[in-house]
Amino acid sequence: MKKLNIGILLIQFLGMIFLINGVFQLRLYSVAEKVICIKNQFQFQKSENWDSLFPTNEDVINFWPSVYIWIFFALLIGIFYVAFLNWKNKLSSVNTILLAIAMYVLLRLKFFREEIFSHLFRPLRELLSNDLATQCLIEGIVFTLIGLSIIYFSVYSKIFNLNKEVI
Repeated sequence: MKKLNIGILLIQFLGMIFLINGVFQLRLYSVAEKVICIKNQFQFQKSENWDSLFPTNEDVINFWPSVYIWIFFALLIGIFYVAFLNWKNKLSSVNTILLAIAMYVLLRLKFFREEIFSHLFRPLRELLSNDLATQCLIEGIVFTLIGLSIIYFSVYSKIFNLNKEVI
């Protein structure tokens, strides 16, 4: 088994950010109608649209946690994917553990919930479409594929494999 490789760890970290943000954007796409309703109207201003989307107060209270849980699902899927690739290529399990800890810290800092990474690409996505659902769909697909590709090529490509074993 190889030792800790910081270069691969950093590349996988970037790939995980893309992956988690992509899955989160895909989840926002699936509930875009409700997100638009929440952004445009307040709970106190009852309307037909609000009542049809959120029949009870519990639906409103449970809405955001049901969206944010997908960030955690993406984190788990990404960690298992990285762990499998690292195991298959005989990389140190410390890489996976450090990556999981770093991603958990970002999760606790609400990095993904605040869409910090997504704000960097907001002008590009607004250029492609004015509709929030379409923007989230395009960004979700692109980011998920970029994230999966970066993670895959971090262990299989000579470009990212820096061959400098540390520790």
